[in-house]
Amino acid sequence: MNDPASPDRPMLAAAPERPGPAAESDRERFIAAMRRVASSVSVITTMTERGRMALTVSSFLSISADPPLVAVCIHRKSPMAAAVDRSGILAVHVLAEHQGDVADTFAGRPRQGAPYDLSCTEWLESAEGGEPALAGAAISLEGRIIGGHDAGSHRLFIAQVRQVRLGEHPPLLYWDRAYSAPAKIA
Repeated sequence: MNDPASPDRPMLAAAPERPGPAAESDRERFIAAMRRVASSVSVITTMTERGRMALTVSSFLSISADPPLVAVCIHRKSPMAAAVDRSGILAVHVLAEHQGDVADTFAGRPRQGAPYDLSCTEWLESAEGGEPALAGAAISLEGRIIGGHDAGSHRLFIAQVRQVRLGEHPPLLYWDRAYSAPAKIA
């Protein structure tokens, strides 16, 4: 039996950054498979020298409750990845079921107005002077970056949560290239 702590056993296998021609069909099948995974829709924010910056992401997850840790993945070529690296803080706002327009704006494809326009929604200032919360979100978490790891085309950021705000609405979900809302089945 292999010892999971053995130094000879790799902990993570790195995927090639660019698939060769033979792997292209595997890449397309992987993308098709990932469209079948429902995920919450989140906007992450951080502060830069020029003010607040926001970006829609679908890869957000809880890591631990003790201590409270979360992770988000951002494309390494995105200006947001560099901004989070520099600031050392971020907030994750899991959007509510009625905030599809906000998701589209911070994904760079607004239904109306300009891409990444912070005035497309209201912001609630933090009592502790930290990152503002997105008004109406299902939840907002503010955290300090404690680690990062490059993986393929993305950078995984791990943040220790310092503040939690709970909203009143169910989360916005994304599945098969469309927004939806959760429904209880039992």
